[in-house]
Amino acid sequence: PLQIMKKNKDQQTGHGESYWNEVPGGLDDNNHYLDPFLAQLKRRENLRLVQEWGGLGPDSIILKTDAFEEAMGGDSFLADLQQDGRQVTGMDLSSEIARRARENHGGSGIRFLAADVRQLPVSDNSFSVVVSPSTLDHFQDASDLGISLAELFRVMKPGGRLVITLDNRQNLFDPLLKLVHRLGWVPYFIGQSYTVSELRAELEQVGFEVRETTAILHNPRLVAVATMKLVRWLRWRPLIRLTEKLMVKAQRLENTFLCYYTGSFVAALGVRPERSPNSSSP
Repeated sequence: PLQIMKKNKDQQTGHGESYWNEVPGGLDDNNHYLDPFLAQLKRRENLRLVQEWGGLGPDSIILKTDAFEEAMGGDSFLADLQQDGRQVTGMDLSSEIARRARENHGGSGIRFLAADVRQLPVSDNSFSVVVSPSTLDHFQDASDLGISLAELFRVMKPGGRLVITLDNRQNLFDPLLKLVHRLGWVPYFIGQSYTVSELRAELEQVGFEVRETTAILHNPRLVAVATMKLVRWLRWRPLIRLTEKLMVKAQRLENTFLCYYTGSFVAALGVRPERSPNSSSP
Protein backbone atom coordinates (compact mmCIF):
# COMPACT_ATOMS: atom_id res chain seq x y z
CA PRO A 1 0.00 0.00 0.00
CA LEU A 2 1.03 3.60 -0.60
CA GLN A 3 2.70 5.12 2.45
CA ILE A 4 1.38 8.57 3.31
CA MET A 5 2.26 11.39 5.67
CA LYS A 6 -0.67 13.26 7.17
CA LYS A 7 -0.40 17.06 7.42
CA ASN A 8 -2.29 19.17 9.88
CA LYS A 9 -4.36 22.16 8.85
CA ASP A 10 -1.74 24.68 9.97
CA GLN A 11 0.83 23.12 7.65
CA GLN A 12 -1.55 23.33 4.70
CA THR A 13 -2.32 27.03 5.11
CA GLY A 14 1.23 28.40 4.95
CA HIS A 15 3.80 27.42 2.33
CA GLY A 16 6.72 29.79 2.73
CA GLU A 17 10.33 28.92 3.49
CA SER A 18 9.62 27.61 7.00
CA TYR A 19 7.05 25.16 5.62
CA TRP A 20 9.39 23.81 2.93
CA ASN A 21 12.27 23.62 5.41
CA GLU A 22 10.26 20.96 7.27
CA VAL A 23 9.32 18.85 4.23
CA PRO A 24 12.64 16.95 3.85
CA GLY A 25 12.55 15.77 7.46
CA GLY A 26 8.98 14.56 7.04
CA LEU A 27 9.95 12.59 3.96
CA ASP A 28 12.92 11.07 5.78
CA ASP A 29 10.78 10.07 8.79
CA ASN A 30 8.16 8.40 6.60
CA ASN A 31 10.49 6.82 4.04
CA HIS A 32 8.30 8.55 1.47
CA TYR A 33 10.61 9.60 -1.34
CA LEU A 34 10.42 8.02 -4.77
CA ASP A 35 11.05 4.35 -5.44
CA PRO A 36 14.59 4.08 -6.95
CA PHE A 37 13.28 2.89 -10.30
CA LEU A 38 10.68 5.67 -10.53
CA ALA A 39 13.31 8.20 -9.49
CA GLN A 40 15.62 7.08 -12.28
CA LEU A 41 12.77 7.16 -14.79
CA LYS A 42 11.89 10.71 -13.75
CA ARG A 43 15.56 11.73 -13.92
CA ARG A 44 15.93 10.23 -17.39
CA GLU A 45 12.86 11.96 -18.82
CA ASN A 46 13.69 15.37 -17.32
CA LEU A 47 17.29 15.16 -18.52
CA ARG A 48 16.21 14.09 -22.01
CA LEU A 49 13.89 17.07 -22.27
CA VAL A 50 16.60 19.53 -21.25
CA GLN A 51 19.15 17.98 -23.59
CA GLU A 52 16.72 18.09 -26.53
CA TRP A 53 15.37 21.59 -25.93
CA GLY A 54 18.03 23.44 -23.95
CA GLY A 55 20.45 24.24 -26.76
CA LEU A 56 23.25 23.38 -24.35
CA GLY A 57 26.79 24.38 -25.20
CA PRO A 58 30.10 24.70 -23.31
CA ASP A 59 29.33 28.36 -22.61
CA SER A 60 25.81 27.73 -21.25
CA ILE A 61 25.00 29.41 -17.93
CA ILE A 62 22.26 27.32 -16.33
CA LEU A 63 19.78 27.96 -13.54
CA LYS A 64 17.56 25.23 -12.05
CA THR A 65 14.63 26.76 -10.19
CA ASP A 66 14.50 24.26 -7.34
CA ALA A 67 16.95 21.88 -5.70
CA PHE A 68 14.49 19.33 -4.34
CA GLU A 69 15.81 16.47 -6.47
CA GLU A 70 19.42 17.34 -5.66
CA ALA A 71 18.61 17.38 -1.95
CA MET A 72 16.44 14.29 -1.73
CA GLY A 73 16.89 11.46 -4.18
CA GLY A 74 17.90 9.53 -7.24
CA ASP A 75 15.98 11.81 -9.62
CA SER A 76 18.71 14.47 -9.38
CA PHE A 77 20.00 15.56 -12.80
CA LEU A 78 21.68 18.93 -12.27
CA ALA A 79 25.19 17.44 -12.16
CA ASP A 80 24.58 15.93 -15.61
CA LEU A 81 24.19 19.44 -17.02
CA GLN A 82 27.62 20.48 -15.76
CA GLN A 83 29.61 18.90 -18.60
CA ASP A 84 32.06 20.89 -20.73
CA GLY A 85 32.65 23.49 -18.03
CA ARG A 86 29.13 24.92 -17.97
CA GLN A 87 28.24 27.24 -15.10
CA VAL A 88 25.42 25.66 -13.12
CA THR A 89 23.32 27.11 -10.29
CA GLY A 90 20.56 25.43 -8.32
CA MET A 91 18.21 27.43 -6.13
CA ASP A 92 15.36 26.73 -3.76
CA LEU A 93 12.99 28.70 -1.59
CA SER A 94 14.02 26.44 1.30
CA SER A 95 17.39 27.08 2.91
CA GLU A 96 17.26 23.50 4.28
CA ILE A 97 16.79 22.01 0.82
CA ALA A 98 19.57 24.22 -0.58
CA ARG A 99 21.83 23.11 2.29
CA ARG A 100 21.15 19.42 1.66
CA ALA A 101 21.75 19.84 -2.06
CA ARG A 102 25.03 21.64 -1.35
CA GLU A 103 26.15 18.79 0.91
CA ASN A 104 25.19 16.13 -1.63
CA HIS A 105 27.14 17.90 -4.37
CA GLY A 106 30.12 19.12 -2.35
CA GLY A 107 33.18 19.75 -4.50
CA SER A 108 31.20 19.61 -7.75
CA GLY A 109 31.39 23.34 -8.39
CA ILE A 110 27.61 23.63 -8.57
CA ARG A 111 26.37 26.73 -6.78
CA PHE A 112 23.27 26.44 -4.60
CA LEU A 113 21.39 29.35 -3.11
CA ALA A 114 18.21 29.92 -1.13
CA ALA A 115 15.99 32.34 -3.05
CA ASP A 116 12.39 33.02 -3.99
CA VAL A 117 11.71 32.55 -7.71
CA ARG A 118 9.24 35.44 -7.52
CA GLN A 119 12.05 37.83 -6.55
CA LEU A 120 15.44 36.52 -7.59
CA PRO A 121 18.62 38.12 -6.19
CA VAL A 122 20.15 37.96 -9.66
CA SER A 123 21.02 40.60 -12.25
CA ASP A 124 19.15 40.99 -15.54
CA ASN A 125 20.30 38.82 -18.46
CA SER A 126 22.27 36.38 -16.26
CA PHE A 127 21.35 32.92 -17.61
CA SER A 128 21.25 31.37 -21.06
CA VAL A 129 19.23 28.32 -19.93
CA VAL A 130 16.65 28.05 -17.14
CA VAL A 131 15.31 24.63 -16.16
CA SER A 132 12.10 24.67 -14.10
CA PRO A 133 10.95 21.10 -13.32
CA SER A 134 7.56 21.20 -11.57
CA THR A 135 8.57 24.20 -9.45
CA LEU A 136 5.91 26.78 -10.26
CA ASP A 137 2.95 24.50 -9.52
CA HIS A 138 3.37 24.72 -5.74
CA PHE A 139 1.98 28.22 -5.20
CA GLN A 140 -1.05 28.90 -3.05
CA ASP A 141 -1.95 31.90 -5.27
CA ALA A 142 -2.22 31.02 -8.98
CA SER A 143 -1.16 34.56 -9.94
CA ASP A 144 2.35 33.75 -8.67
CA LEU A 145 2.94 31.66 -11.79
CA GLY A 146 2.90 34.76 -13.99
CA ILE A 147 4.99 36.71 -11.47
CA SER A 148 7.61 33.94 -11.47
CA LEU A 149 7.68 33.63 -15.25
CA ALA A 150 8.20 37.38 -15.57
CA GLU A 151 11.10 37.16 -13.12
CA LEU A 152 12.65 34.27 -15.06
CA PHE A 153 12.23 36.27 -18.26
CA ARG A 154 14.12 39.14 -16.62
CA VAL A 155 17.15 37.08 -15.58
CA MET A 156 17.46 35.29 -18.93
CA LYS A 157 19.74 36.46 -21.70
CA PRO A 158 18.09 37.45 -24.99
CA GLY A 159 17.78 34.22 -26.94
CA GLY A 160 17.84 32.26 -23.69
CA ARG A 161 15.77 29.10 -23.29
CA LEU A 162 13.33 28.14 -20.55
CA VAL A 163 12.53 24.42 -20.24
CA ILE A 164 9.55 24.20 -17.90
CA THR A 165 7.27 21.44 -16.63
CA LEU A 166 4.15 21.78 -14.50
CA ASP A 167 1.53 19.38 -13.17
CA ASN A 168 -0.74 18.49 -16.08
CA ARG A 169 -4.41 19.30 -15.49
CA GLN A 170 -5.40 17.31 -18.59
CA ASN A 171 -3.99 14.09 -17.13
CA LEU A 172 -6.80 11.62 -16.63
CA PHE A 173 -5.66 10.97 -13.06
CA ASP A 174 -5.31 14.64 -12.05
CA PRO A 175 -8.70 14.68 -10.23
CA LEU A 176 -7.54 11.70 -8.14
CA LEU A 177 -4.30 13.49 -7.27
CA LYS A 178 -6.26 16.59 -6.21
CA LEU A 179 -8.60 14.49 -4.08
CA VAL A 180 -5.74 12.73 -2.32
CA HIS A 181 -4.08 16.10 -1.75
CA ARG A 182 -7.24 17.57 -0.22
CA LEU A 183 -7.42 14.60 2.13
CA GLY A 184 -3.92 15.45 3.35
CA TRP A 185 -2.34 12.29 1.99
CA VAL A 186 0.36 13.98 -0.11
CA PRO A 187 3.59 14.82 1.76
CA TYR A 188 3.81 18.41 0.52
CA PHE A 189 1.60 21.16 -0.84
CA ILE A 190 0.55 20.98 -4.48
CA GLY A 191 -0.80 24.12 -6.10
CA GLN A 192 -2.75 24.64 -9.30
CA SER A 193 -2.17 22.38 -12.29
CA TYR A 194 -2.26 23.56 -15.91
CA THR A 195 -3.30 22.49 -19.37
CA VAL A 196 -0.88 22.92 -22.25
CA SER A 197 -2.91 25.86 -23.59
CA GLU A 198 -2.85 27.57 -20.17
CA LEU A 199 0.91 27.14 -19.90
CA ARG A 200 1.41 28.50 -23.41
CA ALA A 201 -0.76 31.53 -22.64
CA GLU A 202 1.12 32.30 -19.41
CA LEU A 203 4.48 32.09 -21.19
CA GLU A 204 3.38 34.28 -24.08
CA GLN A 205 1.84 36.81 -21.68
CA VAL A 206 5.27 37.65 -20.22
CA GLY A 207 7.02 37.72 -23.59
CA PHE A 208 8.31 34.21 -24.28
CA GLU A 209 8.09 32.61 -27.71
CA VAL A 210 6.75 29.08 -27.21
CA ARG A 211 8.72 26.80 -29.55
CA GLU A 212 7.74 23.32 -28.32
CA THR A 213 5.23 21.64 -26.03
CA THR A 214 4.75 18.05 -24.87
CA ALA A 215 3.84 16.00 -21.80
CA ILE A 216 6.21 13.66 -19.99
CA LEU A 217 6.18 10.77 -17.51
CA HIS A 218 3.33 8.65 -18.76
CA ASN A 219 2.70 6.62 -15.65
CA PRO A 220 0.20 8.08 -13.15
CA ARG A 221 2.21 9.07 -10.09
CA LEU A 222 -0.04 7.68 -7.37
CA VAL A 223 -0.70 4.46 -9.26
CA ALA A 224 2.97 4.02 -10.16
CA VAL A 225 4.16 4.57 -6.59
CA ALA A 226 1.56 2.18 -5.17
CA THR A 227 2.32 -0.44 -7.85
CA MET A 228 6.07 -0.37 -7.20
CA LYS A 229 5.51 -0.69 -3.45
CA LEU A 230 3.24 -3.68 -4.03
CA VAL A 231 5.54 -5.59 -6.39
CA ARG A 232 8.56 -4.95 -4.17
CA TRP A 233 6.60 -6.18 -1.18
CA LEU A 234 5.79 -9.38 -3.09
CA ARG A 235 9.53 -9.81 -3.83
CA TRP A 236 8.94 -11.74 -7.05
CA ARG A 237 11.70 -10.50 -9.32
CA PRO A 238 10.03 -11.46 -12.65
CA LEU A 239 7.01 -9.35 -11.67
CA ILE A 240 9.24 -6.44 -10.65
CA ARG A 241 11.09 -6.57 -13.97
CA LEU A 242 7.84 -6.82 -15.94
CA THR A 243 6.35 -3.84 -14.09
CA GLU A 244 9.45 -1.74 -14.73
CA LYS A 245 9.48 -2.75 -18.39
CA LEU A 246 5.84 -1.76 -18.85
CA MET A 247 6.44 1.63 -17.23
CA VAL A 248 9.34 2.32 -19.57
CA LYS A 249 7.23 1.32 -22.58
CA ALA A 250 4.44 3.64 -21.40
CA GLN A 251 6.71 6.60 -22.17
CA ARG A 252 6.03 5.96 -25.87
CA LEU A 253 2.63 7.55 -25.30
CA GLU A 254 4.40 10.92 -25.58
CA ASN A 255 4.43 10.37 -29.35
CA THR A 256 0.69 9.68 -29.63
CA PHE A 257 -2.51 11.72 -29.64
CA LEU A 258 -2.99 10.63 -26.00
CA CYS A 259 0.08 12.58 -24.90
CA TYR A 260 -1.67 15.33 -22.93
CA TYR A 261 -4.09 12.90 -21.31
CA THR A 262 -1.50 10.41 -20.02
CA GLY A 263 1.51 12.62 -19.18
CA SER A 264 1.93 13.58 -15.53
CA PHE A 265 3.65 16.86 -16.44
CA VAL A 266 2.97 19.31 -19.24
CA ALA A 267 6.18 20.77 -20.69
CA ALA A 268 7.10 23.74 -22.84
CA LEU A 269 10.14 25.37 -24.37
CA GLY A 270 9.97 29.14 -24.07
CA VAL A 271 12.57 31.37 -25.74
CA ARG A 272 13.24 34.96 -24.79
CA PRO A 273 13.33 36.91 -28.07
CA GLU A 274 16.60 38.48 -29.11
CA ARG A 275 14.75 41.77 -29.23
CA SER A 276 11.98 43.06 -27.00
CA PRO A 277 8.62 43.23 -28.84
CA ASN A 278 8.65 46.98 -28.17
CA SER A 279 12.18 47.59 -29.39
CA SER A 280 12.74 49.33 -32.70
CA SER A 281 15.33 48.53 -35.32
CA PRO A 282 18.37 50.82 -35.39
